[in-house]
Amino acid sequence: MIVIHMPGGGIRYIERDELLWFRKAFGSEWKGAVVLQLSTDRVYSMESVDDLVSKFTDAQVPVVQLTPPDTRLKLYVDADNVRQVDESNPIIYHKKAKSVLLFSGKIRLAVREEVKEATSLLENARSNADGLQPVF
Repeated sequence: MIVIHMPGGGIRYIERDELLWFRKAFGSEWKGAVVLQLSTDRVYSMESVDDLVSKFTDAQVPVVQLTPPDTRLKLYVDADNVRQVDESNPIIYHKKAKSVLLFSGKIRLAVREEVKEATSLLENARSNADGLQPVF
């Protein structure tokens, strides 16, 4: 289990396979927090992005940094939970998105990396999951 320190002093325990992705929260979401998209929920943490990267990599979660299409924030994805990488459709997703990550269910995430690059980064993260360093 991974302990997440939430705003207001709450604590949330999550299983290592629950994480889909995380990034610094927008001011309109929860200023100063980090948003974590889990398989069944979205939660916020008061910990830094770097601290969360360390927590997940220490738990041998294959964390990989990807690039959101519409912001300069760092985006971290659990490579094990990405089921497929498709080419982005500019009619549906941001014009700078080059690929879309498909998670279980209907959750999708657009990123700037081309399909081939995103797939390679995800595969590298999976193969390095037994180490303690995230793939960047």
